[in-house]
Amino acid sequence: MVPEGRNLYNSYFYIVEDPSIDPVKKFYYQGFGFASECDGGVALHNNLDEHLSKQQYRMLMDVAVKAGCNYFTYNIPNTVCRECGHISKHRLDHCEACGSENVTYATRIIGYLKLIDHFSEPRQIEAARRAYGRLDGNDD
Repeated sequence: MVPEGRNLYNSYFYIVEDPSIDPVKKFYYQGFGFASECDGGVALHNNLDEHLSKQQYRMLMDVAVKAGCNYFTYNIPNTVCRECGHISKHRLDHCEACGSENVTYATRIIGYLKLIDHFSEPRQIEAARRAYGRLDGNDD
């Protein structure tokens, strides 16, 4: 089922707007059962609300191997200050360096870190709808 209002293609095997889908389960959705049926290749774009600890990334690597998901990346919002240029790896409503509220956000798209407000208009709409998952026990 394609959510109403979506007018662009993406390669997710789950509804990107659904916040109830656990980031771990996404590896299984795009693992052995699905990847083997796709002749053009598949990539899991796992949207996370925060960067993870080394242990959590290691755990997800183990999950990817077990699930057969051999091509994946993480999309995590980063805050970019329009005043001083500081980039934070956290999604904030202000700059942690200078205090300015004139901030925008960047995330990974097609292999590059890009400002969301520079995405195409349909992709900006999709980006605003994305649900960003969380793993419990996120300790840096």
